[in-house]
Amino acid sequence: MTLTHNWRSLAAIALSATLSTYALADENHVSDGDKADNKHLLHDTPLPDGHVPANTNYGFSVIGRDTLGGISSGLYTDIWAHEGYAYIGTFQEPDCTRAGVYISDIRDPANPVTVGMIKSPPQTRINDVKVTRIGDRDVLIHSLEPCGPLVGNGLAVGGGNGGHQQGQFGISLWDVSNPAKPHALKQNFLDFPVHNTFAWTTASGNTYLLIVDDIATDDLKIADITKPQSPKLITTTGIETWLATNPEIADDGQLFMGSFAASLLHDIWINDMDPGPGENWQAVLSYWDAGFITLDINDPYNPVFLSDSTYPDPDPVHGISPPEGNAHAAVFAGPGFDKIFAGDEDFDSLFTAVTVDGEAYQASQGSDVPQIGPGADVEELMEQTAFVGQACGGTLTPAADVGAGIALIERGACSFTLKAQTVEAAGYSAGVVFNSAAPDNCEATVSMLVEAGIPMLFVPRSTGFAALGIAGYDPSLCPGSEGSNPALPAPGSLGLVATLGAAFDGWGYLHTLNNTSSQVTVQRGMGPDAETVTVDYLGEMGYYAPAEVTDPALATGAGDLTMHNLEIDPSNPNRTFISWYSLGMRAVEWREGHLHDNSKGEGVVSWNMHEVGRFIAGDEYGDAAGSNFWGVHVTEVDGEQYILGTDRNTGLWIFQWTCEDATDVLYCNGPVTP
Repeated sequence: MTLTHNWRSLAAIALSATLSTYALADENHVSDGDKADNKHLLHDTPLPDGHVPANTNYGFSVIGRDTLGGISSGLYTDIWAHEGYAYIGTFQEPDCTRAGVYISDIRDPANPVTVGMIKSPPQTRINDVKVTRIGDRDVLIHSLEPCGPLVGNGLAVGGGNGGHQQGQFGISLWDVSNPAKPHALKQNFLDFPVHNTFAWTTASGNTYLLIVDDIATDDLKIADITKPQSPKLITTTGIETWLATNPEIADDGQLFMGSFAASLLHDIWINDMDPGPGENWQAVLSYWDAGFITLDINDPYNPVFLSDSTYPDPDPVHGISPPEGNAHAAVFAGPGFDKIFAGDEDFDSLFTAVTVDGEAYQASQGSDVPQIGPGADVEELMEQTAFVGQACGGTLTPAADVGAGIALIERGACSFTLKAQTVEAAGYSAGVVFNSAAPDNCEATVSMLVEAGIPMLFVPRSTGFAALGIAGYDPSLCPGSEGSNPALPAPGSLGLVATLGAAFDGWGYLHTLNNTSSQVTVQRGMGPDAETVTVDYLGEMGYYAPAEVTDPALATGAGDLTMHNLEIDPSNPNRTFISWYSLGMRAVEWREGHLHDNSKGEGVVSWNMHEVGRFIAGDEYGDAAGSNFWGVHVTEVDGEQYILGTDRNTGLWIFQWTCEDATDVLYCNGPVTP
């Protein structure tokens, strides 16, 4: 059965324009839900946290652990390793500590030891870490994103939003040839916040860096870091450019889908695709709702768009239409890199809607407010609506006097938090903010950074007019001809009765894409009568989701059940290791023909991808019980392969994958399984 989301699609309303018409919020670093803020929010669900209990652990053997700065809730993030040392990033909100980058000596994997820590700049988070050899140096590259107090627009410092967020931008480069004594080469290179990077060195000896710009619509930057003490920005490109040069990227109508509808670059991966003495550098870009994009970067001054993926509709695992999107991280995989293993990050397991006159309009829920949905703070809320203007402080007419329970609020002039607290003080049970007519707003959605004691939802501008019962509003006229649309009523005017609710639509999971640049035929099921499927370039030819990802009973209260990062196993490029937040570490292999729907209690929903290992920390680990893995990285120490995982709370874990047969464990590396 397909769950069809009956909301007005952005494609139907406005894809006749360009992406810039729908860019997220303003791009002036104003923290009322702009693109950069949303990237921060993506990594933290506002729903109650918890842990899935350890069930059947197999395949992963724990070799060693390093708690780094100690067990700390939500501190540790990305991981990389180089020459026997691991580098771990940090990200902790709302504290915004100076934890920075931890450096752990893993040359004895059973006994890793923290040997240093590079502090982050004040009010700045370091999320992404990479280490590469440049000339005669080992160079650490880390991202910088502001996470400090929000100031400006006359609002108080700290808490809430509205104004400029304090902190530093760009990337920093360090000489870590002696990991115990890092030496800064260049700090605060670039004038925008950076979320992710990836370096590569060409046969000519030049080293370049792909960079994710948190702010711009053309959000892919390339720098020459051959001289790491004096890097140079050489190229700017991204989806705004490609919509002009390769308009087919929008042909599938998948630029804005799901709870956080956006096309933004999140993560990057690079490989030399040439198995011989030559070189052929390509990147796979995880571009949220636009899908996964491949790029030829042999000429870093002129990267060439190759293609982009399309999500199957309806979603084959969750049965929803349109699919959620949320392309988050991907790696080239398989022999000759004939596949891409690609993951979605979907923290919002609920489809939230504002329903008026029998039509459900998609909405997103704010961050630090009571949530709406099954098992959440409020199951459902049906109330009379009233327009309250922009609600930027002062005293509103009490909700009881107006005769309404849901405040309809126009975006603009002040922070979401001030709006929420203003309507809460007036006695409203909930607030719905609809977008303004400012350039780049109109039909865009944002995930609001907001603090209040009542539910707060965000909707496109057209939905606000629908909830007000105002006929004749034409979204295509906004912003340029907004004056031709009906006017908003006076504050205090009643709208329609609205229902605020949510339904389970699943968590993010793993996709396998065809990367052969031509069609391939794959099986769907096993045996002589198995169906075959023809798959185009970058088409989906497999998927994997732990059963918990599809369980409505785990929509809230069990922690974050979306997948996060992944890397391939160099010893078997058809195998990938995945950090899956509260579902721990997972090992999954390409096995054509395997098809599981969990009807036999397999514990997975999958096609052509077969689970061969899992780990969730059990009670035997004491304070470290219950996993929340963010990062994963595969490395070698003295010729032995190890899988490094970073748990958000408990630091560095060192594993080996030891699954050899199916004689004593469930779903291991045997030739035949259910």
